[in-house]
Parts: sequence; structure tokens; C-alpha cells
Amino acid sequence: MLLDDINFPDVKYGTKNKEDYRDLTEAEWSPFFGHHYWEVFIFSMSYAYAKGLVPKSVPGVGNMPANVFQQPTRDLMRSLAIDHTKDLNILKDTNAYVKICEEFAYVGFDEVLKRIKDNPSEVPVEDILFNMIKEVHTEQN
Repeated sequence: MLLDDINFPDVKYGTKNKEDYRDLTEAEWSPFFGHHYWEVFIFSMSYAYAKGLVPKSVPGVGNMPANVFQQPTRDLMRSLAIDHTKDLNILKDTNAYVKICEEFAYVGFDEVLKRIKDNPSEVPVEDILFNMIKEVHTEQN
């Protein structure tokens, strides 16, 4: 077991977002229907980072247990933190790199939620996330 696994904290996604996370994973109108909170978190984090959104501090305490973040997901989180800070030393501080990811997920979640809720009825639910990714990719090129 890695020291990082031992020190990995519970993750904050924002107290105000609790009901919305539940809705997105339980409502059939959501592309996250049947998925887990951590998947909403990772998509929101990645979307915000790729979109160039400015991270925002997350109020509250860790409300997503550390054990839901498996190794590949933690690797993605570490990669984002390294790219954001341009410093490999960020890996020495688990709390610091998790905080960076929390802040991106928090700012991204509002936009992800809005896009899902405002989805035109003619756009299939399974296309919502794909369209968001495609737009970010187009903006970057």
C-alpha cells in the first residue's frame, strides 16, 4: 500500500451541491443516471480544467469517501495537479493536489449541471457530455 493511499483524504464536492449530485445520479434525464458521485466529480473537474475555468474554494468538509477514488482516478487527479502547478513536487502533498482537483470540480459542476438541466429535448441525453467534450476540444484547436 502506498503512503498516498493511506493519506488520501475524503473529497469535498460542496455542501450546496449535495442534492444536485444525487439528482444527477438518480434521475433518468441525466447522463450520469446510474453512475457514482465520483464520476460526476471527475467529469466536472476535467471539464473545468480543459475549459480553463478559474478554480474556486470549496466550502464544507470532505463528503466523498477516499475509498471511492481508485488508483486510475487518483492518477488522473495527480496528473491534473502536476499540469496545473507545473511542479512534480505537488505529489508530495496529497491534500494539496486533492484540493486543486476539488476546486476545479466545484467550479465545473455548476456549468455541467446547467448544461444538463438546460439540454434541449431534441438532444439525446447520451449526447450531452459528448457535445461538451467536443466543444472544449474545438475551442482548444
